This record gives sequence, C-alpha cells and structure tokens, in this order.
Amino acid sequence: MPGIFFQLKAFLFTMILGLCSAVILHYYQLLIRNARVSKFYLYILDLIFWVLMVMVVFMGMLYINQGEMRSYVLIALLMGGIIYYHVLSGMCAGFLLKLAGGTIAAVKMLVKVIYCFPRDIIYRIKKMAIIHRPKDDDHDE
Repeated sequence: MPGIFFQLKAFLFTMILGLCSAVILHYYQLLIRNARVSKFYLYILDLIFWVLMVMVVFMGMLYINQGEMRSYVLIALLMGGIIYYHVLSGMCAGFLLKLAGGTIAAVKMLVKVIYCFPRDIIYRIKKMAIIHRPKDDDHDE
C-alpha cells in the first residue's frame, strides 16, 4: 500500500487534473454556444469531445498514480471541477470566450482556404479562358 505522502500527492495532482478538465469543458461549452452548431454536428462533436476527455483523464491518471482508481481519486477529480466552477470560472470566462471566438475565426478561415479559395481560383481561370478566347473573325484577315 502506498504511503500517505504518495496518496496526498496523488490527491493534489488529481484535483489539478479535475480543474484542468473543467477548464477544457468550459471552453468547449463556450465554443459550441458561440459557433451555433447544428444538432447533427453537435452530436458528433460531443462524442469526439468526450472520447478525448476520457483519454486525457485516463492518461493523467496513469501518470499520476499508475491508473489506480480509489475513492479519493474520484473525489479529487470532482473537487477540482467544483473548485473551478465555483471559484475560478468567473475569472477565466472572459479569456475563454476570447479564445473560443479566436478558434471559431480560425476554423472559418481554414474552411474558407480549403473550400472557397480553390473554387474561386477555378472560377477565375475559367472566366479568363472565356475572355481571352480568340474569336473566329480574327483569322479571316
């Protein structure tokens, strides 16, 4: 059985992991709310988000206490989330809102570059080909 120092250290780090998980969840909620995602995409994004969150927490637990799940570990995860939402969320909300807005703008720009830019180039090439096409009347001279 691990010593008390190891358990206290694991409790503290697990609480920090719960706090970080709550920050990520808050950011995701702000991102989804401001992006105004349709229900279909929301279901897909929620599934992806929660799979990634489970992986992050699992990897954190492996690093912190070699994956041992004890009752104090679950209590520490919950305490970290509760501390964030009751104490720190008000201070972080403005920053996370700006970060979510920046993420939405970056994704829109990426979609524009990937989808719209090549489409516009093809349109302009076709338009130039139509404008600069030699006429049949020019060859009669």
